[in-house]
Amino acid sequence: VPNEFISSLGKKNITDVRLGDQVEKIVTVLFTDIRDFTTLSERMSPEENFRFVSSFNEILGPIIREHKGFINQYLGDSIMAIFPNRPQDAVLASIGMQRAVRTLNRQRKEQGLPLINAGIGMHTGPLIMGITGDEHRLDAATISDTVNTASRIESLTKYYQSPLLMSEDTVKRIPNNSNLAFRRLGKVLLKGKNNALSVVECMNGLQESISTKRKENLEDFDKAMELYQRRKFENAIALFNKVLDSDPEDHTVKVFLKNAEKYLNQGAPKNWNGAEEMLYK
Repeated sequence: VPNEFISSLGKKNITDVRLGDQVEKIVTVLFTDIRDFTTLSERMSPEENFRFVSSFNEILGPIIREHKGFINQYLGDSIMAIFPNRPQDAVLASIGMQRAVRTLNRQRKEQGLPLINAGIGMHTGPLIMGITGDEHRLDAATISDTVNTASRIESLTKYYQSPLLMSEDTVKRIPNNSNLAFRRLGKVLLKGKNNALSVVECMNGLQESISTKRKENLEDFDKAMELYQRRKFENAIALFNKVLDSDPEDHTVKVFLKNAEKYLNQGAPKNWNGAEEMLYK
């Protein structure tokens, strides 16, 4: 049990906690996941798998703690972290994690090993931290839809082919003078959810040359997204193509371009309001 978890319950030591202890807070929950881990793990023995995941965790763990977060769970090839103070702590930690993965990849490339890609997703909202279980087995638990939403946003990094995504609920709690650059990707309707969720990409953690290009194209991208959501698909396609001419490696734009071309040719789904419906978790 992380010391920060115990402190959040108003306790000094783990021996002070009791079954049923709980506290509700507004926090930012972050998930990070090694993409295509199954494919990577097939090439390794169980011992090599363990060492690989452990080395990954050893790199990212200190960055999370440095930015006033704590690791709630190691989930195999994933990490769940909680940032109890400021949402920008989670964003800054994510940027540091992206840079650390690039450094690791340079080392792996020299060793002839496959490169690692990681997705990071986060959401800010209410969370209950407490002690659950029974008289013989206690466990630290986090119970909230905030956790589920953060996990689902992390899974969207694969769909949008973007390494760092967050909800609008996180972004609106970050000061305007934070020097963080965001790109709004519209809304998604997650499977099993009734309300659409606004998804935002942070560009600061990208390689500097890529981040600079994305920021230069941001005005055209925002206009294209506005046209796209208003069903002005032909105009949106022209602007998406303009962005791609400038930055051919912007895979997120390719996602929207493909959808816009499909909706232009086949028509948008019935009752489509600009939100992408995710049919999987």
